Amino acid sequence: MAHWHSVPVQALESGRAVVDVDGREVALFLVDGSVHAFENACPHEGNPLVEGEVLGSVLACAFHGWRFDLSTGACLAGAHAAKRYPAELRDEAIWIAVED
Repeated sequence: MAHWHSVPVQALESGRAVVDVDGREVALFLVDGSVHAFENACPHEGNPLVEGEVLGSVLACAFHGWRFDLSTGACLAGAHAAKRYPAELRDEAIWIAVED
């Protein structure tokens, strides 16, 4: 079952951030007014996805070039999808859903 957690919208002032949600590092990206949340570990070798480059609708890992669809987490170049969390902007908060 998913539980929603809120983070102040100010966390994304630079367009990206890492936040702790129930002991999990979650990388947040604000792209064209939409928030995207990922486990902050590339499935390839665990490198921090927050350091990746956003290329339109794609997140590219800065370490080995694996690429992920921002909307789904699907792997576009590499072998495994990135763990993505449902996230949305509501009022002055970012809401992130994580599974128990």
